[in-house]
Amino acid sequence: MRFKPTTVLKHHLKYSYLGLICALSACGGSQEDTNLSSNNPLLASSTYKDLCANPRTGADPYNNNLPYTDRAGALKNEKNWLRSWIDETYLWYREVPQNLNPDHFSTAVDYFNALKTPALTASGKEKDHYHFSQSTAEFNKQSQSGLELGYGMEYAFVSTQFPRKLIVAYTELGSPAEKAGIRRGMEIESVDGYALSYSNNTDALNSGLFPTAANQSHSFVLKDLNGQKLYKTLIAADIQTNPVQNVNSFNTSTGKVGYLTFNSHNAISEKKLIDAVTKLKNDNVSDLILDLRYNGGGALYIADELSYMIAGPAQTQGKTFFKLKYNDKTPVDPNNTWPFYQTSSISSAFLPQVLPTLNLKQITILAGSGTCSASEAIINGLRGVDVKVNLIGGQTCGKPYGFIPQDNCGTTYYAVQFQGENHKGFGDYADGFAPTCKVSEDFKLPLGDQDERLIAAALNYRSTGQCPANGQAQSLGESKPLRPATREIMTLEKAKR
Repeated sequence: MRFKPTTVLKHHLKYSYLGLICALSACGGSQEDTNLSSNNPLLASSTYKDLCANPRTGADPYNNNLPYTDRAGALKNEKNWLRSWIDETYLWYREVPQNLNPDHFSTAVDYFNALKTPALTASGKEKDHYHFSQSTAEFNKQSQSGLELGYGMEYAFVSTQFPRKLIVAYTELGSPAEKAGIRRGMEIESVDGYALSYSNNTDALNSGLFPTAANQSHSFVLKDLNGQKLYKTLIAADIQTNPVQNVNSFNTSTGKVGYLTFNSHNAISEKKLIDAVTKLKNDNVSDLILDLRYNGGGALYIADELSYMIAGPAQTQGKTFFKLKYNDKTPVDPNNTWPFYQTSSISSAFLPQVLPTLNLKQITILAGSGTCSASEAIINGLRGVDVKVNLIGGQTCGKPYGFIPQDNCGTTYYAVQFQGENHKGFGDYADGFAPTCKVSEDFKLPLGDQDERLIAAALNYRSTGQCPANGQAQSLGESKPLRPATREIMTLEKAKR
């Protein structure tokens, strides 16, 4: 039995959409107390596990309909479990402030949000801006079925400063947004009557952009690429996402170049990636453009399999894709070193199979600030076995860390528990990977179009070795996806292979 990752969708508005909220207003706070919690040592986290203020009852539909393991307890038990669990498993447990009084936090989630390191990286950003939680029901729905609550459109900030500018990056086929005629490149001007460019009503903006329940209705004013305004009312739903899209090959003077858009490392992406690589192999592609610009990560085993399918056996045999480094309280485990997996995992959807391979010695990846975690593991893993990786777009987000999601009392918690390294022992990219060619999006053409700005730049660099001129490439500046924190993760769970 080894660890296999999964991807999820976060529902907690206050923490999911911190990028928008903090762009508009100050964020901070302190719950320190001279009555140090460290003066009251706790027992092992297992002592407090599943002791809940509001225990769930009945059968768990995501665990073979077995009864929930929750037992009657109190909020204090939930907080005690959190503090012990953090002390046992958190990668930077020594850096967690000791002067946090749990009684000063009204909920277990509020307490959890404070149980992390306050340190900064060399560039000045938070060392741990990955700490978050979500409802376990949402976690199971997203990780096992690929469902996401919303309208089926991805947002990208072109400007977070006044006047703000938010663009539709893409829409999911068959989603409420797509059916309403909303397309890539449209600008969102207002949400429920509040102008996105200048409004300080962040609660109203967040409520409209990120609905918290199905059937919620919100009004939008958008502007298309021709300057025409659209007035739309969208009703939120559970959206079946398609993580692998636009599988195609481009004819060039030096051979066929494969292309695919890969947006999420979730469970349903495994077979779709196998099918995509099989098609590209049958098309006899000699190169690949892998579009990860909106892929925030998820299941590490998906990144592992895709990397093997790109590189093939000759370059990966006997080598490490990913080595997990835990804190010094975690026993050494041989399963912490992942090889390049040559077969698919075992699931209820299909039997394991030998993975198809492209056997490429170089690859072009379209990337940017939305390229995170498991997506960055692809870059790092391939470079670790000397596959040349050219990055076209922007700096990746910088998340060499991951989680083993842990449920307690109906909430799934994510605390950084490991850092990853490649075959060469490199894993220090907390500030991201720099692009080979810095190219910003203009959102004028659909994803997968050969003339779309990043794809065109990738094809040009492949043939000439030249990056676009700065003036042409930076007309809009670098965009940044606006999305839940759970779509920028790298997680592990036990699974068979």
